[in-house]
Amino acid sequence: FRDKSWKSTDDLNQKVEYANNYETNSTIKHHQSRTVENTIINKTISTNHIKNKKLLGTVEDLTNPVHKYYHLAKKKKIKNGFKYYCQCSRRRVFISLCFPILLSIIIGIIILIILLNKSKVTTITPSPIAILRWNTTGITLFGTTGIRGNTSQQFYSPFGLAFDSLSNLYVGDRYNHRIQKCNIITLTCTTIAGQANAVKGTNMSYLNGPTYVYIDSNDNLYIADSDNYRVQFWSYGASYGKTIAGITGSSGSALNQFSIPYGIALDSNSNTVYISDYNNHRVMKYLSGSSSGTIAAGGNGFGTNNTKLYRPAGLILDSSTNSLIIANFGASNIVRWVLGDNKWTIVQGDPNGLNGNTSTFLDHPTGITYDPMGNLYVADMFNHRIQMYEVGQTNGTTIAGISGKLGNNSTMLYYPVSVILDNQLNLYVSDSFNQRIQKFVRY
Repeated sequence: FRDKSWKSTDDLNQKVEYANNYETNSTIKHHQSRTVENTIINKTISTNHIKNKKLLGTVEDLTNPVHKYYHLAKKKKIKNGFKYYCQCSRRRVFISLCFPILLSIIIGIIILIILLNKSKVTTITPSPIAILRWNTTGITLFGTTGIRGNTSQQFYSPFGLAFDSLSNLYVGDRYNHRIQKCNIITLTCTTIAGQANAVKGTNMSYLNGPTYVYIDSNDNLYIADSDNYRVQFWSYGASYGKTIAGITGSSGSALNQFSIPYGIALDSNSNTVYISDYNNHRVMKYLSGSSSGTIAAGGNGFGTNNTKLYRPAGLILDSSTNSLIIANFGASNIVRWVLGDNKWTIVQGDPNGLNGNTSTFLDHPTGITYDPMGNLYVADMFNHRIQMYEVGQTNGTTIAGISGKLGNNSTMLYYPVSVILDNQLNLYVSDSFNQRIQKFVRY
């Protein structure tokens, strides 16, 4: 018995029976006998538990109470051994199941962060450049071609154009002495300033030869009441105006006078108004509430050199460069005058004041405007065309009218004096001698 090893379950059963017989006849102390019996017969080591398992040790060990019996491979202790093994197995199963799930969650979070960051970058990417192309056949929105009149749908030399916040188009109806508000959807016009019956006057509810009109963010009107030599402020919905610059009926060159005010620009941050003083060859600056102005550009006589202006007309304030963009009508060019400087730099046209009808020349430009991309549009009056200059380019493109040719059909213009764009970049033109407002649709 002591010389044989335990190699199988059958051997073990035989040895258990042998041990029982041996115990009866043995002189081993009682406590050793009980230890062997308890160790062998203990229910925690049943035949099922040790089936097909290799046991460590021999029956000789049964006589040694200090040894631990029936050790199975991968078990350190018989006590709670199976429970320990199951718990380890459960942990391994749990980890094997959870690890892929956890890894998937982490990967998902990383992908989400990447997508969100990519989305943030996209939001600051500049919008695609609009296709700048217009139908060369105009649509007559308002007025009757070649026929002047003073009904609500007629004009007598339409001049300046401006849009309000609701996309209503305002027209300086010069020799009808009024400002017309025109709905581009219903194609109807009403008189918003001056007299509907085309009567001129000098009091606060009348106008006399208004040209350019400017509309602020609150839809208030600033009107160049040219032949009254003043600029009128007309609050939204008001039936009369207020003189904010000039002296009614008094033409002059003093700092509180004009000799035909034309273009108007507004610094909305300070309510400072800039006004083209056409026959005084200067641009005046009026602070809010001031009755007298200061010279912002020109003012030292007319001329074509870069320290002088020559009958300035259309006007834009470029706040990004703190400068004025001026349609220098008499010199046939567009110039930039930085505020506080004493000279201009050329924007478009000939710097020496030469006129022409090629793509690099202008001939007495009047109205000017910019689109949101920074392209410049010019009413090239004596060339009977509208020129568009892309940013950084000195060659203009004729987008309405025919260079050097006047006419009254739908593809021609006759002394265009003002140009403006709507929010879809459709083009609107004051075709002054044709007594109409033309629309050229962008496509």
